[in-house]
Amino acid sequence: MTPSWDLFIVLFFVIMGVYGFLLGRSRVFTILINSYVGLVIATQLGSYAFDYLARATSVSHSFNVSMFGAKIFVFVAIIFILTLNKELSGSGDEGGSNTAITAIYGILAAGLILSSVFSFMGEAERQALFNTSTLAARVYAIQYAWLLGPILVVIVSNVVSRFKK
Repeated sequence: MTPSWDLFIVLFFVIMGVYGFLLGRSRVFTILINSYVGLVIATQLGSYAFDYLARATSVSHSFNVSMFGAKIFVFVAIIFILTLNKELSGSGDEGGSNTAITAIYGILAAGLILSSVFSFMGEAERQALFNTSTLAARVYAIQYAWLLGPILVVIVSNVVSRFKK
């Protein structure tokens, strides 16, 4: 049995849901916000990173770089740097958060990260992936849900928490 992209995607959603549950609401929310920032920066500055990395690798001949690779590099670097910065500052742990909402944030973060990665692919690569994974095609097809979902969950959870008080 060979692992498929569908298996990887399902595992990524499960891992991010459990990861969000274990980390707590503020930390998984930080990852969500950092994913938004990484998506915007990688989309806007990925071509500059590609140009820089292509020039650097043409001098050293160490590895080949693609536009996809450059955007993924920027995306992951931004998420890592911003998350690390938040962890080092020691800010933000709250107690008593709703664990279901926290797990939902983790799942939404997974969807946002995966749809971002798929959007960085060229059309041919994306189509090749979608031919082997219907789940990847579905995740990408609802990319606006991944973008807007966390915002809606924040609004709804805040309204619900006000009515509880």
